[in-house]
Amino acid sequence: MAAAVLCGGLTGCSSLKELTSSSKPLGGGSTSAARATTPSPSPSASASPSSGTTGEAVVAKLPARPSGPLDTGSATRRLKQGNFSVQLTYWTSDNAKLYTAESSKTINVAAHIEDADSSHRVTVSTFQVTQDDGTKRVVAATDNGKFDVTPPYPYNTVVTLPQATTGATKLTLTVRLDLLVETAPESNSYYRSTALDTLTLPLLTNGASE
Repeated sequence: MAAAVLCGGLTGCSSLKELTSSSKPLGGGSTSAARATTPSPSPSASASPSSGTTGEAVVAKLPARPSGPLDTGSATRRLKQGNFSVQLTYWTSDNAKLYTAESSKTINVAAHIEDADSSHRVTVSTFQVTQDDGTKRVVAATDNGKFDVTPPYPYNTVVTLPQATTGATKLTLTVRLDLLVETAPESNSYYRSTALDTLTLPLLTNGASE
């Protein structure tokens, strides 16, 4: 009889079912059923590999020697100096791919003037090569004088590089030419122009491949 009265006081028995089905359990009620339906988290696909796997990957990857400008035997650079250019040519009979910090290295250097007439005298007053291996910096060669490089005459020299610091991975060579250029033909008056170039030679180290 009480159920009939309750059902009659509501809009319909279907509303009573909706009300009771959406009710939360009272305090102290069991929630084990809800926990049982919650899926367990699956193992992450991005889990870090074991230390043993990481170690094997590092050992398998050997350091590689980067290519260098003298790997083919020679290299040419063109340095713009106002209204003329200095062309520098480097070459070696060594196998530059086998250079190490301790190996001997002999490099030929030739310089000549381009885009200038032969009526203005040009001379080299200083030729210098500085070697930097990342730990120490030394002057590898210096040539002072008055060397005529008025076209078509070139400047040629040979540079023997000193041993580098053990473990060095590269040599950076800074090449400097101080030029005296005649201001007017047969004026015997000169202005100074300095040409700078940088040559980087990769070195083989323990475990590195060519």
